[in-house]
Amino acid sequence: MVSKYAVLKEGVVENIIVADDNYSPDDFEVVKYSDETFCQPGMLYNKDDGLFYDDKKSS
Repeated sequence: MVSKYAVLKEGVVENIIVADDNYSPDDFEVVKYSDETFCQPGMLYNKDDGLFYDDKKSS
């Protein structure tokens, strides 16, 4: 099965990918997210609520 992942660099979404559920990159932090979650490059990831935001005030 495959899932959607946000590729993060310092908490900012660098890219979004689709990969196997057992995907485990060595050089990147990735966060799996569902179809109900909006995510695009440039957004900030909030670890507390697991959501992505456009501005630092919400993250």
